[in-house]
Amino acid sequence: MRQKLNYIFFIAILMVSCKKSDPLSFSASPAVNFINTVSVYTFLGNSSGEKIHEIPVRIIGNAADKDRSFSADIIADQTNAPANLYEILGGEVKAGAFEGVLKVKLKNAPALTTNEVKLALKIKGTAELGSGNVESQLHTITWSDKVVIPSWTYYRIFFSSSSSTRVYKLIVEQTGLTTFTAAIYGGLQQSGAEALGVKFGNYVKQWNKDHPNDILVHDNGTAVGQPIVPIYWDKNLYP
Repeated sequence: MRQKLNYIFFIAILMVSCKKSDPLSFSASPAVNFINTVSVYTFLGNSSGEKIHEIPVRIIGNAADKDRSFSADIIADQTNAPANLYEILGGEVKAGAFEGVLKVKLKNAPALTTNEVKLALKIKGTAELGSGNVESQLHTITWSDKVVIPSWTYYRIFFSSSSSTRVYKLIVEQTGLTTFTAAIYGGLQQSGAEALGVKFGNYVKQWNKDHPNDILVHDNGTAVGQPIVPIYWDKNLYP
């Protein structure tokens, strides 16, 4: 019986001790981390010359009842992108959310058709959000306007008999087809592929109609300098 009383007394002391230590428990300040360390963007299919690139981030800590902002610093010795090709717009985590984005404006340039550039960033904390774990504070963006023309097998049937960088980029811009394999054709079927061909063809016809002194021509390949001639187009609109 004496041993049982001693045990109960020991447990009571332990519980009181833990209760007294509660006010000393550590509560970390909210911070933000990049979810990924790298991202890649290509301007293929984007003729605007700009892109608002969103880098996802995640909160360490609790959600808040208000929007919270943060930013990023440039790591100069790991960056080769000219300053005129990017702009850090800032980051935000919305009220009630545990994830947000850092927005960076990327810009295109003629040099990016043969080269790529990179921008290395490190999270810059604010009073609202600190920078998180060291290994998750860094992110590198690489972007270019390089074009690698895929197999032309199906493109020549529905879009243009000749391939070139320019005609390929136009097809991607108008249809989203970055590649055209047998599997993709199987999903589209003849009617779907023809519909995409008509969309592309109508664009070419309308451009040439609006720009008679600057019609669309192939910029390289075996047909360099020759007009881009679509396979399909709406004959009622463009006889």
